[in-house]
Amino acid sequence: MKQSIFLFEDQKEMVIIAMNYNRSTLLGMNKKLFDIAFNKILQKNNPVELDGMEMILVSQSLHKYGKFLSNSKQMKESKKYRIYGDIFEEIRKNFQQLNGPKFKKSRTA
Repeated sequence: MKQSIFLFEDQKEMVIIAMNYNRSTLLGMNKKLFDIAFNKILQKNNPVELDGMEMILVSQSLHKYGKFLSNSKQMKESKKYRIYGDIFEEIRKNFQQLNGPKFKKSRTA
């Protein structure tokens, strides 16, 4: 399953900047998996279709770049990235809750 997420230009730009920063820290298979999500963001398609793992990568990138900005004393900009990362995480949690495996409660003895 995939979640359709509409990104405004400024939001998309934030995600691209954050993911580009995070991408530079990855190696090997992690980078290859990351590139799949990154390429989806880079496409002109809107809304973007992401699965749960890809949303995690976007959220992590936004938080990681926000932390970098915070360490660079750019607090206002850092807060924007971290808040947007939190929003992405909420979208992912809702998606996982709706589309994740359903467990049936069994009777106990």
